[in-house]
Amino acid sequence: MSRLARRLVAAVAASVLLASWLAALAACSPPPPQAAFEPPDVDGWSGEPQVAGRLGVLRRQALAEPASAAAVGRLGMAFHAHELHAEALVCYRRAMALAPDDSRWPYLAALATAETDLESSLDLFALAAERRPDTAALHVHYGDVLLRLGRGEPAAAQYRRALEIAPQTGHALYGLAQVAVADGDLDTAANLLERAIGLAPRHAEAHGLLAQVYRRLGRGEAAELELRRAGAFPPTRVDDPVVAAMEAEAVSSKAFVQRGRRLAEAGRYAEAETAFRRVLDLRPPTARDHSNLGGALAGQGKLDAAVEQFEKALALDPDETYTLNNLALALARRGDLETAARHLERALALDPAYAEAHHNLGLVRAQQGRYAEAVDRYRDALAADPSRVAAHDDLGSALAATGDLEGAVGQWRKALEIDPEDLAAVYNLALALVQRGDHREAVDRLRKGLTVAPNSSRLALLLAWELATAPEAAHDPAHDPARDPAFEPVRRAPVEAEALARRVVAAYPDMAQAADVLAAALAAEGRFDLAVPLAERAVTLARRSGPPGLAAQIQARLALYRRGQPYVQPDGQTDIGR
Repeated sequence: MSRLARRLVAAVAASVLLASWLAALAACSPPPPQAAFEPPDVDGWSGEPQVAGRLGVLRRQALAEPASAAAVGRLGMAFHAHELHAEALVCYRRAMALAPDDSRWPYLAALATAETDLESSLDLFALAAERRPDTAALHVHYGDVLLRLGRGEPAAAQYRRALEIAPQTGHALYGLAQVAVADGDLDTAANLLERAIGLAPRHAEAHGLLAQVYRRLGRGEAAELELRRAGAFPPTRVDDPVVAAMEAEAVSSKAFVQRGRRLAEAGRYAEAETAFRRVLDLRPPTARDHSNLGGALAGQGKLDAAVEQFEKALALDPDETYTLNNLALALARRGDLETAARHLERALALDPAYAEAHHNLGLVRAQQGRYAEAVDRYRDALAADPSRVAAHDDLGSALAATGDLEGAVGQWRKALEIDPEDLAAVYNLALALVQRGDHREAVDRLRKGLTVAPNSSRLALLLAWELATAPEAAHDPAHDPARDPAFEPVRRAPVEAEALARRVVAAYPDMAQAADVLAAALAAEGRFDLAVPLAERAVTLARRSGPPGLAAQIQARLALYRRGQPYVQPDGQTDIGR
């Protein structure tokens, strides 16, 4: 071949290489805004028709507004929400070009890309962080991808950036702890995880990793406790409004199931019912679909309707233990305890390790007054699942009902070891401590409980009672000042007690216990002219609807107030109406 021919061949090859490189660059880069845009089509969609309908509506909007990043990006979000990542990326790239200062589109594109190609998502994360560097969740997700790729120091830099933006971001601390574990720095990892848990005591993943760290550090007992804590709480994720907005675009039956479950877990049962009914409209219902709806109905007290749904579920799958368990709960609430017990026993015959069924059978036996059997069932539940906080709570109550107050206190302490925010255990433990004369710890527990749930009337009322009526010199013998000079007995604070009690009275003006506690607080301040008529009203309310014996107890206190004397609790007992 001549030199000229060789130069022509080389020129052609270079031209082909340049064209290939430019084509690859174009595929990875956002298209210019003025370029024609044809959104991905949904013709031939074989999935649920309402998904195709929703995508079709948004596609038409994107076609009608081709220069609108919001319209095109929203179509991308809808594709993304239905796990159609390739289609979502086409729209996100167009939105990136149309709105070059908006971080949402490269961020969501990064998340969609990371589903299949971690490496390729990094440039998109970097672009999103450049467009808006002040979003903590973005840096957490960026760090997570880097960590999965084994790039510990760049991941740590992203987690640290998240903490600079929002110092309370526990997931960033968790990410840094993962980097420390990978580097073998277990002490640093433990410190970071303890900080993360201090910010969010129910961070399941942090507890799980801390259990591993403690075990490697030789702290076996602490590791076991962290493992129980990890099992007690659901998975968590960093708070992220951008991702939440994308997920809200989903209209599949799967999305409605997930939405309904989240709503039910949050106690929003009416909304959960709406979501679960939508599932029944969208697909042939499964046993679990009917059972989910039954649970939402039961949460609203619609017990007959709930039972109907559970029975429909059992007609589809007679051996569904989840349904047997939930049907039993609804029947128990309706008063049919023996039938409930039979369903639970059948569930346990099918799955002897079903902790929730053991627990619920214990609840049924306790309702029947069969406390010894309830104790056994709660213990079975904890043997199957040591993380079950509610089983510790209810075992404590059953033990207290059998007269074993110390055993009950031990169970409530175990519940609070696992979940310091367990308000049932806070209240029951505080009440038991008052009964045995340990007023100082009771007050401390109640104050901590109110930091978690400042609107809890039950905790506020018991704390007000203690601050108004606790014997100042009383204390647990284990806290003898001669042996524990740092111990401080309770100091009554009637003004604070009055404020707490007034708050509860305002919320529940016809509650005898609230009026009784407010009267006691006023008497402790020496304001007997106000305490007497209020206690008289409390007696009237107690006779009308209070617990047995409460009216007589208030009457005895009223007699003291009429003589100008405040009420002080006798050691070792409390008679506030429970």
